[in-house]
Amino acid sequence: MHTEIRWMSRGKCLERFFALRAEIPVFLEDTIQCDTSAYCAKLRNTDFLLDMAFLADITSHLNHLNMRLQGRCQTVSDLYAHMNAFVTKLTLFKDGFSADRPNLAHFPSCEEMRKDAPECEKTLPKYRADIETLQQQFKKRFQDFHTMQPRIELFTNPLSAAIIEQPPELQLEMCELQDFALSMASMFGSTYICESNFSMMKHIKSRERNRLTDETLFHLMQIGCTNVDIDIQSIVQQQERPQVSH
Repeated sequence: MHTEIRWMSRGKCLERFFALRAEIPVFLEDTIQCDTSAYCAKLRNTDFLLDMAFLADITSHLNHLNMRLQGRCQTVSDLYAHMNAFVTKLTLFKDGFSADRPNLAHFPSCEEMRKDAPECEKTLPKYRADIETLQQQFKKRFQDFHTMQPRIELFTNPLSAAIIEQPPELQLEMCELQDFALSMASMFGSTYICESNFSMMKHIKSRERNRLTDETLFHLMQIGCTNVDIDIQSIVQQQERPQVSH
């Protein structure tokens, strides 16, 4: 029976309806008194079921975005990041449907249809146009966010924001701020790195190896810093092999 339900619940109902796509025609034929042949034929039509599978999957992605946009303690930059991430996902989805063998890793219902009816794989690329339409709708609906993008970037990461895109009254201050940030980032917060390297040097250039040159010591310390695993046993075996005279 028809009832008014929220958007999120509609998406769940659609997923459940697709999951019961084989049982619903049987229920209609065995239980309903009136003629349901038209509905049953529709629910056994591969093209109709494939459309329903795509709608269930894309609605699930939209519901996930809807959930991320809800809740408290979210700034406009957080909302912009969620929306921008979804736009990137749409590009991924579109590219997946344009391949010779569509990538349905993010569309489980469509993947089920491909397993049940392999012949439907030829019609899967048609959904690329639907995803492009969705991209255009997002671009139009959220164009205010794109206009605010330089200001959002300034708010979230002022130390790497493009200065030329910011208001003129802030550009000189940002130059000084970013130069200051670079100078602070280049300073070592402690002597840990220096002390650890000095300890490594003392371990390498011990009393028994006091004839090491500075160049050799430098190369050995580089090996120690890069955590290179050296097969000492193979080297020893190579040295123990008899040398061939020339």
